[in-house]
Amino acid sequence: MEILVVDDNKDICLLIENILLSEGYDVESCCNPLEFGSIIKKSQPQLIITDLLMSGYDGRTLTKEIKNNPKTQNIKIMMMSAHPDAKKLSDSAGVDDFLMKPFEIDDLVNKVAALMK
Repeated sequence: MEILVVDDNKDICLLIENILLSEGYDVESCCNPLEFGSIIKKSQPQLIITDLLMSGYDGRTLTKEIKNNPKTQNIKIMMMSAHPDAKKLSDSAGVDDFLMKPFEIDDLVNKVAALMK
């Protein structure tokens, strides 16, 4: 797996997964943010695309866990959100890129391509 999508909204997970699969990426999605850790232990992705605000979990917490662990700190993280302050919150969490919801498919694909280089 190259890319892991973590969002508590199953429709968003499937949408992003299908877009990136059609672009030739090896993608998996996780609709329960509390399960992302077990997925990463099995197969470490190059990129995680996650929502900022999720029920029961927060994208900033996910980012800190990934970036503070020497085994996972090199995984790129792209955060997404519709929250008006999301870009600032994402930057302070240490993400590698940000995608504003709703997003254009081309924006998603271009940002993923840049992060996967």
